[in-house]
Amino acid sequence: MFNNKGAALLDSIMAIAIFVVLFVGFFILIQLGIQTITERKARNGALALASSRIEYIRALDYSNIGLEGGDPIGVLVSPIYSTINTVQYTITTNISWQDDPADGLSGAGDANPNDYKEVVVSVSWPEHTGEVSSVKLSTIISNFIAE
Repeated sequence: MFNNKGAALLDSIMAIAIFVVLFVGFFILIQLGIQTITERKARNGALALASSRIEYIRALDYSNIGLEGGDPIGVLVSPIYSTINTVQYTITTNISWQDDPADGLSGAGDANPNDYKEVVVSVSWPEHTGEVSSVKLSTIISNFIAE
């Protein structure tokens, strides 16, 4: 009564359509995974650079911790550039004097308001989307010598 020749063609088209939808979904999933891994690698590289810079600065003599021509004056240059795994990073270092309120002195009554130095290292890099991402680490360095 009914001819089933058209049903086989329709079944084939449906199977191909389902396969294409699954393949496209799988491809998008793989692409998002690669993008996430790439972004995490770039962020981990930035964190490693920032941590390395902080440790380098902490190893310097206290009198050298500062920027060339800055206040506090020192031997460090900022910004510096580094490339890891084809990612171009910009490493910016800021160093400032800090007054410790724990010494009980502040403002004009403090003969030496430069109690310690705060170091802030910021590492930025361009993302594939064109946006700039960054990480920031900071530390406080004191000239206190335990007796």
